[in-house]
Amino acid sequence: MGEMAIYDSHVHSKNSFDGHDTVEAICESAIRAGLAAVTFTDHCETYLGEGACLAVKEALWEDVSRARETFGEALEISMGLEIGEPHRDMALSRELAGGPEIDFVIGSVHRVRGEDDFYFMDYDRPDIMDVFRKYYEEILELSECDCFDVMGHINYPLRAMSAEQTERTDLGVFDGLLRETLASLAAHGRGIEANSHCMKEGVGGILPSLEIMKMFRDSGGRIVTTGSDAHEASLVGAGIPEAEALLREAGFKEISFFKGRKPI
Repeated sequence: MGEMAIYDSHVHSKNSFDGHDTVEAICESAIRAGLAAVTFTDHCETYLGEGACLAVKEALWEDVSRARETFGEALEISMGLEIGEPHRDMALSRELAGGPEIDFVIGSVHRVRGEDDFYFMDYDRPDIMDVFRKYYEEILELSECDCFDVMGHINYPLRAMSAEQTERTDLGVFDGLLRETLASLAAHGRGIEANSHCMKEGVGGILPSLEIMKMFRDSGGRIVTTGSDAHEASLVGAGIPEAEALLREAGFKEISFFKGRKPI
């Protein structure tokens, strides 16, 4: 985990349905930030269907190929996907994750069954703890899938909550489900990411927390990545040194960067 080798394994480009910037702009920003490598992990939300997801994959491959020609000597560039709820459509997810062009796949849960994305959640609704339970049940279900490499932004609901909502919400009641999930990931040779997108007070700036990182390591987990989850070029690499420091504090000696679906 050298200070001079910074790896941002979670960046979105314009091809993601909520991305903004071109791969060229992102690469230029990554080089200015002193990054050694970057992975483009555009969103493929399975609920959007095969056509939309395959269009994202195809467009990203074209852009990554062009970026490698332009920036390949200055920056290691990998192509990845962030598949939303891959366990709900395994045939599509395996199709997306397949192919020699794919280096890295993040599996994420952004919305539980029957609900919108947590970003649009009413956290004052009376059944909110039931919704949170469904989240932990779904990431446990996701952990058993064979079509991803690293689970994205564990404790994702915290990312959209206000500091006051975070303060009064005890997600620790779901630690049993979380431990099962982390043990499952470790047993299947999959990892977790230190996601620095949410740098807000009360969450510690990184998802998951130091406690959960230690929990994963104690469960036998060894694969960890760092990612800014940047949705715009100016944020590429933001918080990555802090994420590395937290992983080091949790006892990890290495971080992984994926090529050809293999951690290096």
